[in-house]
This record gives sequence, C-alpha cells and structure tokens, in this order.
Amino acid sequence: MIDIFLKQLSNSDIQWLKQNGHQQNIPAGSVLIEQARSPAVGRSPSPDCFYLLISGELTASISQNQGGRLGSIFAALEDDQNLEQEIASFSPGEVIGKMPVVELTPATMTVRAAENSTVLAIPYEALQEQIEADFGFAARFYRGIAILLSERFGRLIQQFLRQQKGQIPPLQDVPLIFGELSDSDVDWMLGVGKLEAISSDKVLIRTGEQIENLYIILQGGIAVFMKEEQSNRLVNLFAALESNEETDDSLEREIMRLYRGEILGEAFTLDNPMSTYTLRALEDSILLKIPDRQLLVKLQQDVATAARFYRVLAMLLSGRWQGLISRLGYGRSSYQIGQSLELDAEYEDEIDLDLMDNLTLGGARFEWMLKRLKVS
Repeated sequence: MIDIFLKQLSNSDIQWLKQNGHQQNIPAGSVLIEQARSPAVGRSPSPDCFYLLISGELTASISQNQGGRLGSIFAALEDDQNLEQEIASFSPGEVIGKMPVVELTPATMTVRAAENSTVLAIPYEALQEQIEADFGFAARFYRGIAILLSERFGRLIQQFLRQQKGQIPPLQDVPLIFGELSDSDVDWMLGVGKLEAISSDKVLIRTGEQIENLYIILQGGIAVFMKEEQSNRLVNLFAALESNEETDDSLEREIMRLYRGEILGEAFTLDNPMSTYTLRALEDSILLKIPDRQLLVKLQQDVATAARFYRVLAMLLSGRWQGLISRLGYGRSSYQIGQSLELDAEYEDEIDLDLMDNLTLGGARFEWMLKRLKVS
C-alpha cells in the first residue's frame, strides 16, 4: 500500500512533508480522530492535520449512537451502546485527515490505532499554502490522493455489495467540477472533445474493457454496475472481448447513478486502463468524449491543468467514498426535527460558503459550455 500514494511524489515533495510535519505516536487503542456527535452532546472538532501513516495500523469505524433519543433506542434494541461497525483499515503509506477541498477521513467516523502506530502530522495551513504555491506539487499530490481513494473505494464497494445497501446517491446536483477547472481548461476540452449521443439502455463500456476516453455527461444519466466478486484483469479482458448485446449481466448490480456534470472513465488517468464497471445509459444521453491520449499528453505538458484536473478527481472520488460510507453505516445528520439551529454550531450537512461560490461558478460555466456545444 505504501507505493500507492508516495510513489506519485518526488523526492523534494517527500522532503517537504518531512520538514513541515512532526511525528506523533498513537498507542494501541487510542483515538486519532473521533466521530462527530450532535451539538446536544458536544461536536468533536474536525481534524486540523493531514496524517501520513508511517508504521502500525489504524482502523476506521462508524457508530449509530450519536446521542439523542433515537440513537439510544436503537442501541437498546440491539443491546449495544455504540453499534460501532469497522469499515476500513489503513496500513503504512496511507493518508487520512484534512486537506484543501478533500476530507480524506471526515469526522463522520472514528479512527483509532489497532496497534502502536506512528503518523506524520502535517498542519492543514502549511499544506494548503504549499499546494497553492507549487502547481507541480499539487498535481503530484492530488494524483496520489485520487489513486489512493480509487483503491479505497474499490475495497469498500465489495462490503457495500455484500450488505445489499442499494445505490450510492449522486455527489452533487450542480456540476461541481467546472467550479474547480479554469476557463482555459474547459476551452481545451471543447476543442479536443466530440459529442457522443447514446440511446437509452445502451452500454457505453463493459467490465474488463479497455478505457479509451474520458466522458463528461452533458445530458441524461448513466447507471454504474459492478460484479460482487471481481475476477482478475486477464479474465475480465477476454470476457469483454467475447461479449455482445446478449451478454448475461445478471451477476452485476447497479451501485450508483451519475448525471450531468459527472466524469466517467477517469480510471485510465490513474493507471487503471481496464474498466471495473459496466456503464449503461439510463435514458437518451449526450456525452462529451475526450480521447485518452490527448488528455494524458495535456496533463504531462501543462502542470497547472494537471493540478486542477487531479484535484477534481480527488474531490469526486472522495464524495463517492463518503457517500458509500454513509450508506454502509448507521450515521444520521446531526440536526434532528424539533431541534433549534444554533449559530455557533456546525452541522454535518452544512455547505461551506467557499464551496457554494464554486458551485455557482461551476453551474454558470457548465451552461456556457452547453451553449458552445449547442446542447439544450
């Protein structure tokens, strides 16, 4: 696991982390990040550091009983005052905590040491300044985060499928990604991309097929399917080569639905050329298709675009991962009906004002893009 994140960084990047961080020992059983509680019982503050696990093992769990009458009733019914469920474990080389835009381990879960562990803690403010000052660092850093989140999501999705939890909700109704990209990034996409219309129920790509394009949904929606048990890539490849429209997809389950403004096929930019999902149109849809080779060249030659692009991927993957966690766990919103809102309290579903500005900008930029492409 150590290679997944750190191998994306340069020696100077790693040296910066070492110089600006400090080692912190976490005894076995100790809590590093505590799950947020409702304001009525005191909300745990979000972590203000970005953590790199150096040695040991950390586990993440979520608890149903966050205080309040309803949580207590469920705890009593199941004879468990915590109803805590372990959802992930972190090995050396993995990262958690707070970083600009992406919350790798939001305070919706508890992270504790499974054994004596050591982390490198980098203050959030220092990391934010470095990302803003150095596009090269930002591009490598966000790419490493996106790859790590992709791997993490893949592991968690199997647990999601086994527990029969239904679909993962969409990340945003507003095209979030276009608030993070620049006008020049969008203009480049329009220049190299081509419109592709697909009819309802049409398969865009099957599990095991080579990913050759990045897609942005302009109109319509795409359902994402995945097999509960993943075979190796070679088996998937030959199964895909022999597939046709009559292929039996009964072994695949729909896990989520993606709508306008969402990205599809991003895995090839993260060193995963084979699709682990089947993508099928929910309705007649229009996509912007961007060839993989042209995108990869652009990301290699334009470090600023790369920083913004991989930041977007990290945000999307983090949103999907957190949406999956909420479906696996018992967590519920801090706010309860009948409870008055407190001005000095933070709530789990509260939208950050800076993010709201980006959503507004993203929506305007997306509409401009549709007009350029003459998509109604």
